[in-house]
Amino acid sequence: MSKKILVIDDEPQFVQVLKVRLEANGYGVVTAGDGMAGLETWKKEKPDLIILDIMMPELDGYSFVQDSKTNPDLKPCPIIVLTAKPGFDEIFKIEGVKDYIVKPFNDKELLEKIRKHLGEGNNA
Repeated sequence: MSKKILVIDDEPQFVQVLKVRLEANGYGVVTAGDGMAGLETWKKEKPDLIILDIMMPELDGYSFVQDSKTNPDLKPCPIIVLTAKPGFDEIFKIEGVKDYIVKPFNDKELLEKIRKHLGEGNNA
């Protein structure tokens, strides 16, 4: 059974491109267009990893992570934050965030981070 990744981002074209790339690498992918929908999708789909944009309407990435800590219905999983702004080292201070990547990014870098946090090494 393939690992399931939840992608939460408010840019539909970006989400579609990322979904295709992840599926081509053997991952199951579910998506949400904002933080509120992301929390519902997390609860329903129980992903193995979340890729989360920071700057979104409704519920931004920071609030998403904070809200997730108080919801007992959510299966714990690593969160990789996407940001268009470099220098977001403070993201690591948010409990639950395991890594971050700056947009635009290369596929190899993202896949390495995904494999690392899913415990897959370089074999995926």
